[in-house]
Amino acid sequence: MAEQDPRYISVTPMKNEGPFVLEWIAHNRAIGVDQIVVMTNDCTDGTDALLQRLHDLGIVTHVDNNSRRQTSPQKRAYNAFLKMDVARPQDWVIVIDADEHINVRTGDHTLRALTGAMPDAKTISMTWRLFGNAGIVRYEDRFLSDQFRQAAPERIFRPPQAWGFKTMFQRGVWDALGVHRPKRPTVETMEECHWYNGSGQPMPERYFTASWRSARDSVGYEHVQINHYALKSCESYLVKKMRGRAHHLGESLGMEYWNMMNQNAETETSIDTILDRKRALYYEMLSDAETARLHHMTCDLHRQQVAQLREQPEMQDLMRQMTAGFSAKAET
Repeated sequence: MAEQDPRYISVTPMKNEGPFVLEWIAHNRAIGVDQIVVMTNDCTDGTDALLQRLHDLGIVTHVDNNSRRQTSPQKRAYNAFLKMDVARPQDWVIVIDADEHINVRTGDHTLRALTGAMPDAKTISMTWRLFGNAGIVRYEDRFLSDQFRQAAPERIFRPPQAWGFKTMFQRGVWDALGVHRPKRPTVETMEECHWYNGSGQPMPERYFTASWRSARDSVGYEHVQINHYALKSCESYLVKKMRGRAHHLGESLGMEYWNMMNQNAETETSIDTILDRKRALYYEMLSDAETARLHHMTCDLHRQQVAQLREQPEMQDLMRQMTAGFSAKAET
């Protein structure tokens, strides 16, 4: 890579995602993320220890985002990232969460292929495909992309979250990070943002100042989508309910969120194009004995949490509601 070539840098606030960390990192490396920056806060399941080991090995950049102040961990993470000053004006910054896997559907399925398909782009929004629970009750230490293969159709108008997007952008064009899209443009007009959707079509003018989701005139999946694994197994959803939503402090999770995000209309396997690369990177990380120990520890803690939660009447009721109508194979 030449000195002036852009780098691809992801930034992620994270809390208690331990069992899913290695697959997510392997995926991001497989699509060509050059630097994976993860900011952890309030972890109790070993996520921070696992990421610190990977930091020590030079695989990720792990930052302690704990604070005694009652402030948003996301805002702290985004501000801390900007203060790190790791992204040059030409570098691409990708704000992504731990349950989101970028699925590049062009060229060699890397981020460089994506920006190569839109050579004029400086801002690219990637629309979610919501992946449902697929009738899976038990947590298993397996790739999410192998287990959850049922998704919302591309043309779905409800719920609004179905067309939520995340945005990657060149650092020189925007001064602030947001969950779904950057803020505070350094340019005066939408045209100067060179903002495209996932099909390489220009985004409408109104996105210059607001909006976090695609619409009928701005949605596009031809070159890229984000596989959003918001639910996972029923057992893992119990743990998620206990933890709470990452960007909605104090909001309780229940059947309303489950029903909204549990989209299983179509079989969607296009992410398998990078499976061999991802698997090789995953097992390369696991070949380090300490990484393997920490990974298995987080998985064991997840199972222990599940067992404890399934003893609680409230969680038993939630489990009954989630599994109502499941086939016999979905053993509870």
